[in-house]
Amino acid sequence: MSALSRPRAVFLDRDGVINRRLPGAYVRTFDEFQFLWGARAGLRLLREAGYLLIVFTNQRGIGRGLMSEADLDEVHRRMRAALALAGAPLDAILHCPHDLAADCDCRKPRPGMLVRAIGRYGVDAARSWVVGDSLSDLEAGRSLGIPGILVAGRGAAVPPGVRSARTLLAAARMITAGGGR
Repeated sequence: MSALSRPRAVFLDRDGVINRRLPGAYVRTFDEFQFLWGARAGLRLLREAGYLLIVFTNQRGIGRGLMSEADLDEVHRRMRAALALAGAPLDAILHCPHDLAADCDCRKPRPGMLVRAIGRYGVDAARSWVVGDSLSDLEAGRSLGIPGILVAGRGAAVPPGVRSARTLLAAARMITAGGGR
């Protein structure tokens, strides 16, 4: 398969990129889930540009016993349904359920979730992107040669040399316009 026939993807963190992060807490039910402004439109723009949309998210609340896999599945089921209605269906959602002490390869900044998605979907990493709200999200991609964009929101500090956008929609516009590659 040639590089141009392999799909390109945008790997997205969830909390703080697609939905509002709950400070000091975990989104355990869909009632606590709130899409961020521009998230649905940004995902739709990326979909229309031909990118696979793959969410990869640390969900430490499972490892800490604060929520179950079934709780997370229900949040993701309803999130996927809402995004599909908005014209932005997700191709996959991968999550790390482990607490900080676990020695897993999937907890960001380790790239295990990305490695699995690249293998499963035949993704061309060189033509793909990571969009996250933390440097650990971007580090997971960087370790595989995938560039990233930090969704920094209003007034957030951005380290020198890091591409950033205030919203997922702004990041999607950067990516679809060439993203500075």
